[in-house]
Amino acid sequence: MQAFVDLLRNNRNYRLTWFGQVVSEVGDHFNNIAVFSLALGNTGSGMVVSGIMLSRAVPILFAGPLAGVLLDRLDRRRLMIASDAVRAVIALLFVFALGREQTWLLFVLSALLMFASPFFSSGRSAILPAIATPAELHTANSLTQTTQWTTTAIGGLLAGIAVNRFGYQWAFALNALSFVFSAVCILLLRPPSEGFRAKAVSSKAGWHDYRQGLAYMQSIPLIFAIAMIHVGWATGGGAAQVLFGLFGDRV
Repeated sequence: MQAFVDLLRNNRNYRLTWFGQVVSEVGDHFNNIAVFSLALGNTGSGMVVSGIMLSRAVPILFAGPLAGVLLDRLDRRRLMIASDAVRAVIALLFVFALGREQTWLLFVLSALLMFASPFFSSGRSAILPAIATPAELHTANSLTQTTQWTTTAIGGLLAGIAVNRFGYQWAFALNALSFVFSAVCILLLRPPSEGFRAKAVSSKAGWHDYRQGLAYMQSIPLIFAIAMIHVGWATGGGAAQVLFGLFGDRV
C-alpha cells in the first residue's frame, strides 16, 4: 500500500493518469447501470438487456486490433484524448435517446461507445512505460489493475444511487463529464523526452505482430487457458448482470 502512495505522490504523470482512470471508470458504471436499467424498464425483457451487452462486447473485438495498430503509429496521447472526446459526445447522445424512447438507439450508442474505448484503454497501457520508471512499472501496473476492480464496486454502487435518486439524464451527463475530466488529465501530462509516439513501423509489421501474438497465445496452453478464463468470466459475469437486473426488477 505504501508503494502505491509513494508512486502517486512522486510521479505527477502517473498521478494524473490515475485520477483520470478513477473518474472515467466510475463514470462508465453510471452509463452501464443507466442503460441496462432503462432497457429493462422500457421492455421488461432480459433478451434485450443481453442484446445490449452483446452490442457492447462485439465492437471491442474489432476496435482492439485497430487501436493497437494506430497506437503503434500515431501520438498515443492525442488518440487517448480523441477517444475521450468522442465518448463524451456519445454519452450525451444517450440523453437524446431518452426523449426518443427507442430502444434500438441504446444498441447503436452502446456499440459506438465501446468501439471508441480501446483507443483509450490500450493507449493507457502503452504509455505506462513512458510515464513510470522501470523501478515504478510493476507498482504502476498493480495499482492500475487494483483501481479497475475497486471502481467496479464503487462505481456500481454510486451509479445505482444516482439513477434511483436523480434519474437517467444525470447518470449519462456525469458519464460524459467523466470523459472530459479524463481528457483534461491526459492533456496535462508532461511528454517524456521521446514523446508519446511509438517508434515508426510499417503497417504490414503491425498486422504481422498481431497475428504472431495470436499464434503465440494458441501455442502456449497456459497463456491460452488464462485468456479463456477471461472469456469465461466475461460470459458468466454478463449472464449474472442480466439476472441481477431481472431479479431486482421483480423484488
